[in-house]
Amino acid sequence: MKTPSRKADPNFVFLICSERSGSNLISQILGGHSKIKAAAPYHFARDVILNLHLSGGARSGPGWDLLREQILHMVGSLKSPAEVAALAAWLDANPDAPAAELARFVYADLDPKPGATAIFIKENNLHRALFFVLSCFPDAKFVFQVRDPRDYLASAKARRERWLGNKFGSVRNALTVWREDQLGGLALLGLLGPDRVFFQRYEDLVSRPDAVLAPLCKFLGLRFEPAMLDFHTAKDTARLSQTSGARANLAKPLMALNFGKYRQSLSKGEIRIVETWLGDLMDRFGYARDFPKPAKSGGPSVFIPQITEIFERLGNGERMPFYSGGQKKFVARLRSITTPVATPYPPHRADRVESEAQ
Repeated sequence: MKTPSRKADPNFVFLICSERSGSNLISQILGGHSKIKAAAPYHFARDVILNLHLSGGARSGPGWDLLREQILHMVGSLKSPAEVAALAAWLDANPDAPAAELARFVYADLDPKPGATAIFIKENNLHRALFFVLSCFPDAKFVFQVRDPRDYLASAKARRERWLGNKFGSVRNALTVWREDQLGGLALLGLLGPDRVFFQRYEDLVSRPDAVLAPLCKFLGLRFEPAMLDFHTAKDTARLSQTSGARANLAKPLMALNFGKYRQSLSKGEIRIVETWLGDLMDRFGYARDFPKPAKSGGPSVFIPQITEIFERLGNGERMPFYSGGQKKFVARLRSITTPVATPYPPHRADRVESEAQ
């Protein structure tokens, strides 16, 4: 009797993109392709994979219990109770499953799309989890999408309508996050090359979608489908747009002129600051500066974000000395857990070492 062949694994495609840069938009557009499943934005890598150290590698204890609770909560906020029950049952049935198997179940198997041959995955700050992606999905491809950092900052400020409001806690934090995200994408592009990393700009996507999506689909080994541009009519898109005000535009058709609006909300000083801090990368990505003449080294545009940061942090409720993404309550609970790191040799008390040294 002939043994049935194992079902081929889907192609995994990961998005490298800063928040407030069209990450949900490109995800929903690609999810409109008949052969692509766009995984829901569970933030699985950010919340679970990058915090597995809290459980010491074990699938038990307070650290793991919190991570399990969080992923079930995220699935429940975006999917039906049936998917939550399916995930809980899988976790119970596979208590020792490695991270790669857990990720494959969450990304691909939890809510399968019939006929899909590719899984498109959006994860914030993906560069921090590239070791996980390249280890668990060695054949993965990547879409690297950038947005003009001036529009990105304007969007981040619009998400906090309060005194010195900013989604990232401060202008300095926002600029740092954008810079690190783009450098991560550039590093991956340099490492893997254009055969595995597709670079595109948000502005080109919304203004010339056919010119971007046709080569993108070819990069994924697929044909462009015009129905992809009807993403805003899909039920999943409508549901996602209602879960957060930040995703409200997903329920609308592509807005071809949805860029360059920073001039209406950022001051000239703020524009100078962005171009001073990020101008080198703007030049690489083809974003023309409003102020071509570089600011003086050590000038106001360099120091103002550092001087005003304390007031911005206070106004935005950022009390920690560093910015950390994620849900505030979840992050606070994570910080309350202390799991000693085990060593491969017998434990030795630090105070005894100090006394012996004396």
